[in-house]
Amino acid sequence: MRALILPGLVLLFAALFVRSYTVPPAPDRRGGTTVSLAWPNRPFFGSPRADCLGLPAGDSVIACLIGSVSRARADGIPLMQVGFCTTCYTLSQRAAALGRDEAAVQARLGEIARFGW
Repeated sequence: MRALILPGLVLLFAALFVRSYTVPPAPDRRGGTTVSLAWPNRPFFGSPRADCLGLPAGDSVIACLIGSVSRARADGIPLMQVGFCTTCYTLSQRAAALGRDEAAVQARLGEIARFGW
């Protein structure tokens, strides 16, 4: 039993650094889910949309979305890239909305959806 504790702790520690983000398919991109090693500065099912939900009303949503995905790609070491995962997309949307005003989140998500995100 003791022999399993140390490897289990190592795996739990390593899991802290595993992050993913999902980009939905659109006419100008393929979409997909990327799992990478990165600093734990966003939820496991991190979302480019989560970074953009709290923007002031006048800021550009599309610039924020592109910047968020670029930062996620630059900050992490890709482990795996798979096709678009609807479950991951739904989980990232739920994680992005946690602790936020539901009406404001839905309004911002509607604005983001116009860009195919």
